[in-house]
Amino acid sequence: MNYTHLTIEERSCLRIYYKKGFSYRKIAELMGRSVSTISREIRRNCTHMYDIPTYYPQQKEQQDIT
Repeated sequence: MNYTHLTIEERSCLRIYYKKGFSYRKIAELMGRSVSTISREIRRNCTHMYDIPTYYPQQKEQQDIT
């Protein structure tokens, strides 16, 4: 079987649809992809979907030093 990665454009659309609250099925239908592809992509990249800042205390300490 041949597998293709989601393109940057598809990931952008996925993010927009996900933030609007569309179901996985609706997103898959709109993008012409399988529901499992959509669910896996969201599960892998869920912290990026809402632009949740990640806090790394060691980075703050390094910034304070420099």
